[in-house]
Amino acid sequence: MDDRVRGVAAGRADAGDTRVAAGLARTAPAASGRPVVECVGLTKVYGEGDTAVHALRGVDLRVEPGELLMLVGPSGCGKTTLISIIASVLDGSSGLCRVLGHDILRMRESEKPAFRLKHLGFCFQAFNLNPCLTAAENVAVPLLIGGWRYGQALARSRELLTQVGLAEKVDVLPDQLSGGQQQRVAIARAFAQEPDLIVCDEPTSALDSATGEKVLGLIRDMTHRSHRSVIVVTHDARIFRFADRIVAMEDGRIVPLPPGAGSGLPVVPPAHAADAGAAASADVLN
Repeated sequence: MDDRVRGVAAGRADAGDTRVAAGLARTAPAASGRPVVECVGLTKVYGEGDTAVHALRGVDLRVEPGELLMLVGPSGCGKTTLISIIASVLDGSSGLCRVLGHDILRMRESEKPAFRLKHLGFCFQAFNLNPCLTAAENVAVPLLIGGWRYGQALARSRELLTQVGLAEKVDVLPDQLSGGQQQRVAIARAFAQEPDLIVCDEPTSALDSATGEKVLGLIRDMTHRSHRSVIVVTHDARIFRFADRIVAMEDGRIVPLPPGAGSGLPVVPPAHAADAGAAASADVLN
């Protein structure tokens, strides 16, 4: 294995993370009928007493298998806090947050790295590519951490980069790629282990409008083709049309969409006004 890639893979592996076998890396999509994400009354409070900051105030949310859900709202409304709890990188204060049947708020810290490695993919605003690794090597890093052999990981990386239109760029370093190309590498990396849930934090904010639309179109196509679920946090109204569903947040709560937003997308009643036993009503946008 190339020493550069070995070093990155070793550095990315948490001390409490038990390496999973290559066979576990290629996970099947979540079973239909069970939500991929289910949050009920989820709260997050920083501090205590008069100085306490309530980042989340009783959030109810479901994400279904194969769904591309966009989480929208102003800066500071709690979007990033919510996806951070869902992704098991931040502890919630109270309520329920169940991801793929796992109770995230009760999960031990020692279990979280392996859970993220096996089940989650991430796509960041700033791409987060290692500048010393080629496009293919960047995509291969989570596979190597997951126990794949180097040759198999590189072959899988090249396959994914071809799918995102970068077949000619597999051996290129990030600084030789445009912003849109770097984000496509990041998308390929997010889908590398075929996770059940991909979390994208402002994936188009650093891109021009045309490139941003191409990137979201690519994410949508890969989501529907693989029947994975995706949560996209965004301020970018230009890409709303790529969503299967849009959920708005403000002041730590789920709120109704502004008039005209998400036109043509499914909007359902608040969770507290619906029959808790009906899956269609529990698919909330309140």
